[in-house]
Amino acid sequence: MQEVSELRRREVKTYFDVIARGGSERLLRARSFHNLGEYEHEDYEALSDTLLDAGATSSFSFLGRDAERYAGTIESLDDAGHEIVLHGYRHVACDDVDYDIAHENLARGLDAIEDAAGVTPRGFIAPRQEVNAATLRAVEELDMAWVLGRTGAEVPPGIDFLEPVHPYDLILLNEGADPSETFDRIREQTRPGAALLFHPNMLEYYDAHSEFEEWVADTTPASVGTLFEADGRESVGMINDAMRPLRVE
Repeated sequence: MQEVSELRRREVKTYFDVIARGGSERLLRARSFHNLGEYEHEDYEALSDTLLDAGATSSFSFLGRDAERYAGTIESLDDAGHEIVLHGYRHVACDDVDYDIAHENLARGLDAIEDAAGVTPRGFIAPRQEVNAATLRAVEELDMAWVLGRTGAEVPPGIDFLEPVHPYDLILLNEGADPSETFDRIREQTRPGAALLFHPNMLEYYDAHSEFEEWVADTTPASVGTLFEADGRESVGMINDAMRPLRVE
């Protein structure tokens, strides 16, 4: 039988933990689409153009496992002035991993993106956002600059840490809020120094993309990394995640 690595097993567990929470048929359909409705290069180009037309930039999270598949997209986004952020090698929750798994996941992710696209991510956003001490130690040892997430652990000196706004777009839409109500809530969360997470593939699924574009035009967000710079603290940070949470292959 083919060996199943611990890192690969945890990617499956991370997604199945979400499914195991149950919910309505509507929610299960949405979660199924979330794992299939993956953005393609043309979608990322259109999103980048929307942002640039509004004078905005964004962070974009990528997984190392998909780096070769999205090498041209990563290069294009980087060339356009957006920020590439590591989401891990695999989509693995970081609330209970040990150091060896955390380090493997981040190190392989960084290497894969660097090798495929020649871009070195400086920031990390954890799947499901919870980050433990082992993951922070791996971030420090890999000389990354910042983390977007939530933690009860002590953050090592030299790492900038920011908790993203919660609840974010997908949670609000999954709860049943219509697009207008969702973005009314998001506008209440929009303030200087805040980092907002978006899932553009799911915004399209819920027919909320026009509200999203209106928010971008009104807000002119910037990449998350900008928030840690002296001249960027008055910005509203934005990160987009349109990757499949799980690949069985």
